[in-house]
Amino acid sequence: MSKSFSEDPMFQQALAFAKSPVTRRTVLAGAGATSIAAFLAACAKPGGSNTKTLTPATDVSATEKVVTWDNWPYYIDGESDQSFPTIKAFEAQTGIKVTYNINVDDNNSYFARVKNQLMAGKDTGADTMCLTDWMIARLIDNGYVQALDYTNIPNALPTANLDPAFDGAAGHFGDFDPGRKFSLPWKGIIAAIGYHKVNYKKLTGKDAPTSVADLWAPELKGKVEVLSEMRDTLGIMMMADGIDIAKFTSDDFYNTLDKLKAQVVGKQIRNVKGNSYIDDFNDAGDAVAGIIWAGDLIGKNIEVGNDNLGVVLLDSGSTFACDNFVIPMGSPHAANAEKIMNYYFEPAVAAKLALAGVNYVPPVKGTKELVISQNPSLGNNELMFPSADTYKNKLHNFRPLTPKEDNEFSTAWSDVISGVA
Repeated sequence: MSKSFSEDPMFQQALAFAKSPVTRRTVLAGAGATSIAAFLAACAKPGGSNTKTLTPATDVSATEKVVTWDNWPYYIDGESDQSFPTIKAFEAQTGIKVTYNINVDDNNSYFARVKNQLMAGKDTGADTMCLTDWMIARLIDNGYVQALDYTNIPNALPTANLDPAFDGAAGHFGDFDPGRKFSLPWKGIIAAIGYHKVNYKKLTGKDAPTSVADLWAPELKGKVEVLSEMRDTLGIMMMADGIDIAKFTSDDFYNTLDKLKAQVVGKQIRNVKGNSYIDDFNDAGDAVAGIIWAGDLIGKNIEVGNDNLGVVLLDSGSTFACDNFVIPMGSPHAANAEKIMNYYFEPAVAAKLALAGVNYVPPVKGTKELVISQNPSLGNNELMFPSADTYKNKLHNFRPLTPKEDNEFSTAWSDVISGVA
């Protein structure tokens, strides 16, 4: 039976630990996806390697005690007032001054901004950046990022604090980077089914949706929204049809896209959006159910001070991805970047982020136990700390796409969602 979080006590108890909503605001599809995929296809050799072999910049970390980190919005403690408690503690501990830039609003638009420097192996202005699995896979494949020096990151060794689920081994999260030679996970992101409890019950008579098919109920016509991230929306739909999204074929993709198109054309789907969808899941009932990011609904409930929004992890499967640290070839402060990575792989620091309202999955062993000691509901909630069974049976990665597939699939996706996205 699919697990519903409709009565999750986390939403009440987390209020005491979060002063502001923490939500990953991003739009990951549309024309930009097509243009960037086309660019990546053009700049790669047929075998996938960059035409130019790049070498790491000279590292001056020993004499320049600075590091610049580009990240997504709502991914750090103290963002609303720019206090950044954990960053300040790192600065005091190491003497390294951190410039934390909220510069990533979208994988594609961020890449477009720095692609010329990345291709040339020049300084992008960021010593480390956090981007999503599929984009990180492309950066690694094209030789744009440095190999990590684990002598500076002992906390992130699998024998230390890196959660084995994220270690990059075959079948584990991060398997685009076996052994995590080039990347380290920052936070995990669960896509699932979300719904407004009162409005869903009012329209359908049911307490909660239990399948993707429930989204297509006639009573919900015009009240369903899905994510503009192709990998999440189609990934969840594929799994509902029994397709392994780690191995799907082109026919699987297009058959599922046709099913989505039918719901778009038939006006069952109200909109296809990035994180702005969350504003439509309101008491007025503009959107009542859909495919969503779990952390967003947690953040919205915290923001408004109730638990009106529920999340369902489906037995058929929810998608799971990570935003990951990498160090560009042109970074002059690689060792300093590795030191801040090492710091955030301390369980006590990861726990501070979770308790402060960063509502995404920590990849750091030992975090859950520390959170449980202060907030048992939060620490035992599978939206934040999935069990081994949930990792194995309910959370799955959309397989990497080749540049050709990315260009082709993104174009087809954009054609279907145009007019509603």
